[in-house]
Amino acid sequence: MGLDNYFQSKKWSIVDVLTMPSRKAEYYGYADIGLSNQSRKYIKDSLPKGIYHHQKEAIKDFLAKKNICLTTGTASGKSLVFYVAAIEQFVRHPDSKIIAIYPLKALGREQEERWIESLRNADLSVKVGRIDGQIPVHARLGILKNSQVLILTPDIIHSWFMYNISNKAVINFLAKLSLIVVDEVHNYTGVFGSNSGFLFRRMQHIMNLLGSSPQYIAASATISEPELHLKKLLGVEFKIIGSDLDTSPRQEVTIELVEPPSIKDLLTTLSEFMEFIARNTDYKFITFVDSRKQTEYITSIISRSQIREDDEMSLDYDHLQKLNVLPYRAGYEEEDRNVIQERLSKGKLNGVVSTSALELGIDIPFLDLGILVGVPNSATSFYQRIGRIGRRSKGKVIVINTGDIYSESIFRNPKQLLNMPLSEGALYLENPRIQYIHALCLARHGGEHDQVCSILNIEESTSDFKSSISWPEGFLELCKSERIGVIPPELQNIKAQAGDDPNHTYPLRDVDIQFRVKHKKGPIEESLGSLSYGQLMREAYPGAVYYYTTKPYRVYRVKVYSKLIEVRTEKRYTTKPLMLPTLVFPNFTSGNVYLARKYGDLIAVECNLQIREIIVGFKERRGPNEFTVNYPLDPSLNLYFDQSRFTRNYFTTGVVFTHPIFNQPKIRCDIIANLLFEAFLMVIPFERRDIYFANDKHRVKSGSINEGDKFVCIYDQTYGSLRLSSRILEEYILKQVVEKTVELAQHDESLDIDHETIKALEEILASLSKVPIEISFDSEKELPSETNRFVRVIMPGSKGLNVKENNEEFFVEGVFFSPYFNGLAYRGKHLSQQGPKYKSVTISIAVDSLKEIPGESKFGLYDLETGELKELE
Repeated sequence: MGLDNYFQSKKWSIVDVLTMPSRKAEYYGYADIGLSNQSRKYIKDSLPKGIYHHQKEAIKDFLAKKNICLTTGTASGKSLVFYVAAIEQFVRHPDSKIIAIYPLKALGREQEERWIESLRNADLSVKVGRIDGQIPVHARLGILKNSQVLILTPDIIHSWFMYNISNKAVINFLAKLSLIVVDEVHNYTGVFGSNSGFLFRRMQHIMNLLGSSPQYIAASATISEPELHLKKLLGVEFKIIGSDLDTSPRQEVTIELVEPPSIKDLLTTLSEFMEFIARNTDYKFITFVDSRKQTEYITSIISRSQIREDDEMSLDYDHLQKLNVLPYRAGYEEEDRNVIQERLSKGKLNGVVSTSALELGIDIPFLDLGILVGVPNSATSFYQRIGRIGRRSKGKVIVINTGDIYSESIFRNPKQLLNMPLSEGALYLENPRIQYIHALCLARHGGEHDQVCSILNIEESTSDFKSSISWPEGFLELCKSERIGVIPPELQNIKAQAGDDPNHTYPLRDVDIQFRVKHKKGPIEESLGSLSYGQLMREAYPGAVYYYTTKPYRVYRVKVYSKLIEVRTEKRYTTKPLMLPTLVFPNFTSGNVYLARKYGDLIAVECNLQIREIIVGFKERRGPNEFTVNYPLDPSLNLYFDQSRFTRNYFTTGVVFTHPIFNQPKIRCDIIANLLFEAFLMVIPFERRDIYFANDKHRVKSGSINEGDKFVCIYDQTYGSLRLSSRILEEYILKQVVEKTVELAQHDESLDIDHETIKALEEILASLSKVPIEISFDSEKELPSETNRFVRVIMPGSKGLNVKENNEEFFVEGVFFSPYFNGLAYRGKHLSQQGPKYKSVTISIAVDSLKEIPGESKFGLYDLETGELKELE
């Protein structure tokens, strides 16, 4: 039975069929661009008919000493330009060094052989080396010393290369560096991209001290405003070689938009479909989903028909070698990830279910069927995903409507699929946490800068820091503050955790330290990957069933302070967290508002926020049965969590929308917030992991906003914020977003939305026709005239967030002068110390460690002369 027959028999609907036509290659000569004989030989062997237009233009610009970036499609031959540029460098400067940076280890390993082969085909005796996390530490310096081309990941540059900057071999390599290749630059986005922006500048700072100034070649999928993205990422100007010059060949791809039946839950329906493909067709498929849990659940359901329960519980059963459909996502242990990649690249898997982790340019030659579960929210992501398919022959792509707002919108007008907006380079280099991590790496006493200056015998001030590199605003000032020891309280915990090793304490791919998952059975202990705090709240909260490479494990303990999740084996149950509505605490006080505007009755404010996520238990499904488990957990079941709620607090920024109509009883603010979020991502396709939404109510009066007024909010999910949500307040963006929101509300039949809520959205849209007025909330109560005598504090009986202890809520019992802290301190307990066993426990923390919670913290004045406390009205 073919796929069409399967759809018919299982009552799937084919909504539309689109075709991306094939394209014949157009070749160009290269005798006129001044290449060496070695490059000509290499090109003749690789492309005997000539080179493509975009390759020719890129090589010409490189030879003209320009930094270049190719933004042509997948499999368009961008790498040829890398190799020709390298050949030219070695012919003209035989002792040159080159670094080629790939964002994934798998890409680096794949490209290593191609670099070796290309340079060999040019008759050059040049050694190529690769260093990533898989290479033993003791072997790395030997590879570095013996290589002229060094293949690295950004992660290894941060954690090993720059960490060893005082080593003579590292210094010599950087001093002779003439070319840096950065592949897949569209992948440098969000936290990873923002961290990498500082990493590349740290390298440039060191190279500047050494007197080297390499040229850059980059490659990217097609993104919006690539020049701006590259400038933010690398701090230098680039010439873009775009898709308009691409004359490489392309295979025909057929795209079917299908809707599954609604008789079963979606994951079971998808699993049955993929199991049918694996068992009954010759297709080799890749399925893209948008969450880590979906990759695990789908492949776990498929695996049930292949594994006996006795085999699964056996210690020596190697499921990664036995199963024919496997998951792939970030957070796996390296050994497990390598097994999946090797089986996939050799065609030994029938299929793989992946997050966006496999969007990058890993060559998987055997894939001929792509399945997209839901519509990607950008043209960049869409073309990257379907670019995995049909590289050597015609390909087929199936796009499945999951019923979410975005997919429903595209399925109403399928032609939109080929006209979605390009993704934007989501970099925000002003995030103070990200800045401080890199200030520690570079500018702390004994850091990278001091180590190189010592080797070069450069006299440096112990209290100042200078750099000729173009740094983001605020970074140099933070470096100077680090050198004199004046660090804001909210950053001191970063310094305490980092010690003298920030390069290893803080990875590039998250702002926070990762949680490690450990499984111990008898004497055997194994690592089961890592998670961020946000991922922990969705996948590995206390009592959850956590899936890793299709296998289920029960989370029996979460150690927040040591960032450890302890698990044991479990049956194939599933859990879903019981989360209270997200609490949002806008801060409208002086210095915390970035922009505030009033459009008629609509008030829109970008400001600093506190976000509180609360889990109070979970729902567990065992076969057809589902039941609820509330916190605290029963220790007799060997589950250890004795609090009534598991909480995450973090600081970020967002845009808060307040309107009187939100206060009307029938208005669904939750739906309005959700629709605004979806519409925002349709207009500006940021990654969903970076942005989210909520609705709440104001807890304090601010200007014309009263206590209790309801609001909706779009906010950044990254700790400290990347300020991506600020884009919604750009005038032409805001109108587009609200117009799209109204359109979705009026036409999406899947939404449970009433007439009153639609009318509210139409009223908000009407408000935007009014001339915007800038407004202010500066109305803080003045302190008494003897300001040196009084200190503003959080009152006993109230609470704040301890920024030095994972932002845990701290309940204040008293305020006193502490000789230990040489200043005022609070006496009290954290939220996790509220149980009976902590009845006699009281701890003290410095006053500046506690941040107020807007609307929840009550304030008073502490009289330093008398020790008296007076509550502020």
